[in-house]
Amino acid sequence: FILFGQNKKNYCVLVTSSVKGEGKTLISVSMANLLKERFSKVLLIGADLRNPQIHRHTSYDKSVQGISDYIFKKDLSLDDIILKSGNLDYILSGTIPPNPIELLNSDKYKNLVKKLKNDYDYIIIDSAPCLLVADTLGLTDLIDYTFYAIRSNHTDKKIMNFIEEMHVNDKLPNINLIL
Repeated sequence: FILFGQNKKNYCVLVTSSVKGEGKTLISVSMANLLKERFSKVLLIGADLRNPQIHRHTSYDKSVQGISDYIFKKDLSLDDIILKSGNLDYILSGTIPPNPIELLNSDKYKNLVKKLKNDYDYIIIDSAPCLLVADTLGLTDLIDYTFYAIRSNHTDKKIMNFIEEMHVNDKLPNINLIL
């Protein structure tokens, strides 16, 4: 409802959680599929470079080149990593790198997201959990909304303090919790 109530386009939405297994990817894929019904250009980016999962919800293989390959390799173009599929395009994580935080905090990644934000109505970024690793925090100036997954009988209640700290310190913009 938060996203459908907006008339503006070119939104970038981050989906994250505190730890693995809280439903980030399921939420990301579901959100992207809902948005593609209303908007003509939706992009789902698999930005969990440590434990990629987006491929499980697509017909694409995990070995397809993606974000990490684009950032690391000089000879790849954007067209080489965007997987076209009607109103919903994908960019998978790509090869699991030894230095995901460096890649996701690089200017090349930030410029990629800036460019894509002009080309798509909505970009959904499925990210790594942000309690354990800092990979997620490099794009906060480009994010319009954060959807933070918490899972019943899985997420430790003490983690709510971490989420509150992220909100109070503006580390993640416009945090919305999804239980």
